[in-house]
Amino acid sequence: MSDIDESYFLNSENECDSESESIEIRKELSALSSDELQKLKEKMGLKLFNEALFGKKTIERNKFKRENKNRPREVSSKKPVSMIRDVGTVSKKTEFRDPRFDPLCGTFDKKEFQENYSFLSDQKKKDLKKVMKEMKETDDPERKLQCRRLIQRLKDQMRSEKRNKTDKELNEKHKQDYEDTLQKGIQPHFATKSERRIETLVKQYEELKSEGIPRIQRHLKRRQQKLKKKSHRLPAVNN
Repeated sequence: MSDIDESYFLNSENECDSESESIEIRKELSALSSDELQKLKEKMGLKLFNEALFGKKTIERNKFKRENKNRPREVSSKKPVSMIRDVGTVSKKTEFRDPRFDPLCGTFDKKEFQENYSFLSDQKKKDLKKVMKEMKETDDPERKLQCRRLIQRLKDQMRSEKRNKTDKELNEKHKQDYEDTLQKGIQPHFATKSERRIETLVKQYEELKSEGIPRIQRHLKRRQQKLKKKSHRLPAVNN
């Protein structure tokens, strides 16, 4: 007899012995009175007492088998569906964007920017008048100094905007002259940097002249002071 047959025979023999023992125990229990059964139940416990009296119950669970192991497992239709379904979490993280480096905001157009925000120049003029008035009325020396610095800053900004506007007008004029000379069949003249600088200064003096003689004198005085400071900075040359 092989090992497999021998083990099978031993297992079946053990099962028969355990069944016969349980039958004998049930016979002995059935002969006891109700009081004796109650005392035995208290000593053994309810679970062991029921197993000894009725035998051990085996609960067979339904096993779902798949025809193909690669298929997903079939879920029972008797299982209740939850009301809350997981559809994926939406991230609520705030993204900070800098319009200067964000391609979605487009490219910066200086001309369009100046046209859209031209009202800021008028606002600066109003602010300048307001600060000058405050500087005259206040008696606080610290506040006077703050007003003076603010006035200087506003004037510098307005002067820079005016200079940029003049340069822009001259560039547009040169561009138009260049196109006109090309249409006439003449070789266009490209203005040098120094020529453009002289033309800008002439235009500035014309604007100052229209505003009045004192304005020109103040401008000339400021330019003389700048040139004087530059001459002092130059190193002395020994012959």
